[in-house]
Amino acid sequence: MKKYTKVIKRFLALATPAIATSILATLPSQAATFASSESKFNINNFSSSPLDVRTLIDNVTTAISTGGQVTADANAEAKFNVDANNSASNLSFSQAEGHGYGYTGSAESFAAIIGYDFIVEKEFSFDFSGLFKLKTSIDDAVTERANARGEFLYELYDSDTGNLLDSFKISGNLSTIGNNDAFVFEPSSNITLDSSQTDTSFGGTKEDASTSFKGKYSRTFDKSTRLFLKESKSNQVSVYTIPEPSTILGSLFSCAMFGAVSIRKRKRASSAALLVNKDLTSV
Repeated sequence: MKKYTKVIKRFLALATPAIATSILATLPSQAATFASSESKFNINNFSSSPLDVRTLIDNVTTAISTGGQVTADANAEAKFNVDANNSASNLSFSQAEGHGYGYTGSAESFAAIIGYDFIVEKEFSFDFSGLFKLKTSIDDAVTERANARGEFLYELYDSDTGNLLDSFKISGNLSTIGNNDAFVFEPSSNITLDSSQTDTSFGGTKEDASTSFKGKYSRTFDKSTRLFLKESKSNQVSVYTIPEPSTILGSLFSCAMFGAVSIRKRKRASSAALLVNKDLTSV
């Protein structure tokens, strides 16, 4: 029994400093995470007016903390003005930020403008401008994660046949840390860009992807045509912390220490029982 007791004591002597170090390492840090996703689009000078219009917006946020601090914000706006200027615009914005350790936060936003039945005799055109931005950052690559993604999509259909005539797509994704970073900028041939600036920075603990653009859409038809226009955007972000290796290590050592102490107590109890039985036998 003395032999096993010495082994347990030796184990505890080695484990105790490791446990103390682990517990200190798992205290909440002041590290921070950040993610944002934003898109805007403006249309002016429609060559013809739609017979009907519709706008759609939606947003949702989630913030859960078990020790750290986290905030999540989302906003969406959309308007379609049928007047002398015939203009439309929308925006979608999502952002989340966290501090410390033990939290998750997310935000999603959506905005869309729809124009029904543009009656076009020869040419359909409009001027446009917009921007698209994604940004993520973390301080600790081991315990923190930040993600941002978004999509902007303009589509023009023939109302009678349902055929897609033209499109303009921008999409992107940032995963910090991760290998899923991407950025896509795809205008159709009937879109003329007067100016466009795109910047991307992938890799590391800080990433971003952005573009700003301005131009004109124009398409001609050889007969009277009814057109259906739809432009939409969605933006999503998330930030969260994950268990540190030291947390797992500390839990394992704590369990080992508890088990060792329990074994020692059980052996002491067994020894006491044997002594009691011996005393009763000798009576």
